[in-house]
Amino acid sequence: MAAEASPAATDYDRPRTTCPLCDGGPLVRRLIDFRGHGIDRCRGCGVEFMNPQYSDAALQRFYAGYINLHPDDAKAATFRSRPATRLAGKQRGLELLHQHATGRRVLMVGCGDGLELQVAKANGWQPEGYDVDPTTTAAVAEREGVPVHCGDFHLLPGRVAPFDALWLDQVIEHPKDPGRYLATCRALLRPGGVLYLGMPNLGSLSNRLKTLADRCGLRRRAGRHFNTRHHLTFFRPSVLVRYLRERLGMDVLLVRTSPKPQRNPLVALLGRCGPLFDSSFVVVARRR
Repeated sequence: MAAEASPAATDYDRPRTTCPLCDGGPLVRRLIDFRGHGIDRCRGCGVEFMNPQYSDAALQRFYAGYINLHPDDAKAATFRSRPATRLAGKQRGLELLHQHATGRRVLMVGCGDGLELQVAKANGWQPEGYDVDPTTTAAVAEREGVPVHCGDFHLLPGRVAPFDALWLDQVIEHPKDPGRYLATCRALLRPGGVLYLGMPNLGSLSNRLKTLADRCGLRRRAGRHFNTRHHLTFFRPSVLVRYLRERLGMDVLLVRTSPKPQRNPLVALLGRCGPLFDSSFVVVARRR
């Protein structure tokens, strides 16, 4: 694997003094990862995040090539990024969403290469997509034959009719302003609409032990599990559930491990006991 290019100072914003989720604080430094990125924790809401964050220009350059992070070569991809694994994960996730959604019109945020749009159409949904790179979204819209929105995400509620469901699978860890992003997601839902959120689990047993080892200086590549190459905010299930309930007034319907297939059958078995034993988790919530 080729070495990562060292970011320039201009690739970062000024350090944040307030939390990107709750806009509060105080903030405390948890650790510095092997890329030199600071990881801070908000004592107000408990979320952790990279600080300083990447600049808008740096993120735009990155996401212009982000689709290439999902290689078609099954041997080159990690197990959970292989096409068959991704396909099964999308299928299972949409089945979970279907159990709680009462309509079929869904906005798939961060639709990337369009795989989830394909799966949604094949299962009777009426999907629309959203992503940040205009070239990619135009190509996916033409190929899949569905609307794929681009531009400022926060302007969408005034441009589209409310949806029955919103789907964000491995998305909410990417925006610089996750609190505002979640508020916009709520605004895009009709009353009774359902929000599906899948993301890395900082609160898993494995990640808790890795963070402890990093804080004690026991690992050569400290903070590797934060994946600050492109992840900016790091959630525990309890933090996200509390935020959805208390700040957005949503009813949390489901908290569980990722529906993606697991390579290790023991991890799959333990995952039935709750999100503590998986590196990713899912939350489904309803707008009142």
